Amino acid sequence: MRQSLFEFNSWLIGACSLLALTAAPCFGQHTVVRDAGGGKKIELIYNASEQLVETRTVDGSGRLQGLVEHEYRPGFLTPQETTTSYWPDGKAVRSVARVNYDENGNFTGEAISLFNESGTQIGGSTLAHDPFTGIYRCSKWDPSVQAHQPAKCPTSEESADGEKQSKGLTRDEAMKDLELARQAQRGGQNIQWTSPAKSTLTTVMKEIAVVLPAHLRPGERVSGTVTEDPQRYDGLQDLTVIRTGLQVESKGDTVDLRGWVFEIAGSEPQRADGPVSFAVPRASEFEVTLRMGRDTARSVSRTVTVAQNSQPQKPTSSKVFEAAVLCLKGEICLIRGPFGGDSSKTLVAFDTVPVPILAETEDTAYISVPGRMPSGLTHLIVAEGSRVAVLPVDVAEIAFSPAPRKLAKGDTLVLHATLYGPEELTDDQWRAGVFPAAETFERARELDAAFEQPHEGSEGIIEFVIRNVTPDAVSLRGSKNQTFVFKLTPDSFENGEFKYQFVVEATQTREFELRGTVLPFIEPARGQQFQIKAGPPEK
Repeated sequence: MRQSLFEFNSWLIGACSLLALTAAPCFGQHTVVRDAGGGKKIELIYNASEQLVETRTVDGSGRLQGLVEHEYRPGFLTPQETTTSYWPDGKAVRSVARVNYDENGNFTGEAISLFNESGTQIGGSTLAHDPFTGIYRCSKWDPSVQAHQPAKCPTSEESADGEKQSKGLTRDEAMKDLELARQAQRGGQNIQWTSPAKSTLTTVMKEIAVVLPAHLRPGERVSGTVTEDPQRYDGLQDLTVIRTGLQVESKGDTVDLRGWVFEIAGSEPQRADGPVSFAVPRASEFEVTLRMGRDTARSVSRTVTVAQNSQPQKPTSSKVFEAAVLCLKGEICLIRGPFGGDSSKTLVAFDTVPVPILAETEDTAYISVPGRMPSGLTHLIVAEGSRVAVLPVDVAEIAFSPAPRKLAKGDTLVLHATLYGPEELTDDQWRAGVFPAAETFERARELDAAFEQPHEGSEGIIEFVIRNVTPDAVSLRGSKNQTFVFKLTPDSFENGEFKYQFVVEATQTREFELRGTVLPFIEPARGQQFQIKAGPPEK
């Protein structure tokens, strides 16, 4: 008669105690037996590393009813699994299901085969999944030809059949949203990057930067801003970030720039806590100055070189407003169109939420996409002079869960990266294109040496890139040069947002940082345009 599970485990513990004084390992392959009820038993078979390799279900007569096998591949997070069920005789196979995972534990496929008692396959299906595109491919077993035939994969309840088209706004709807955005702007409700201050006011040395358009053309009117977070704009080729240190008042994480002024030679001083605008001097370089009121002792100047940052010719003026279809939360979104160069006279909003304009030229505005914006489809509203444009765009968001944190050397962490937003893009928004062309191509080549632009007239693609910017601290399992590049199409979002799981392996004890970005190779959004009566600019 078999020992009870308690007796069996007690014997193992006793045996280990006796062997503790030796150098020999305690366990080799061993089996644990459990009562499954109704005369059935479950046998759990473990290898020498205490990994479960087989689960066997047998009936009261010892006939095999079911078998689950786990295959452990070196360096893989999750074992491959094969489940076999048997006909009552315990010999003839009734079904076989094989489930596979990649080295990071992402599901890659399932194959199910069904058999009759004589061993002939009578049914089955396959489900293949590419973790780098998010695309599923399915097939079903056709007994008439004894082969698999392509089949439609099941989709989530959120996905809808039929073509989806983007929707614009009527003139009345656009004017209503515009007025609500103006009211929010007047009430100081613009979404800010920093959290409200909670502590007392102190004077500290802070790194401040003046953000200007990178392409400065002599005589052209441009706008910029003074920011307390220069790092946010590093590496953006469209913007020039002029850094300096200032003794400023600080309240918690918020810098108070009230009382500070911005000026360049030939222009009147302007408040530094709002947009600054000026005509670019007709010289190869000029100085920008930040000063506390009239106190020349509390001032700092920096030189801006025009020749290195200018474009030889101004682009042909356009009467149409355009923007990238996909704008990433917390990043910069670019709008092209007939601007005046003075951002204080321009209003940009996502529906009724006004957003900061970081910089502006006479043909381009650079806006920051607030981190509090919900992801998904929205309308980008641009008001410039007597023109109002409504552009259907999608706000995307990249989320890492759990949030990157400090790891000890040798630790591993399973992270989930999710891209929200593109699942809401409509069919007419997925046409291949690029915006802005030169900047997007250059970034794509830097991030992906194998980049290939989609052909005109085809479906667009979205390159979703995750980079490890602390390669001396951690390593990303399965990445290429510590970078993951995902090429996503409409099929990638059939079941909603795109998800990918990966393992972070710590090589040093310290915090690590990951950066995600999206490069949409999709036609730009073009605005519906309405005329309104021009009035005085809103302050």
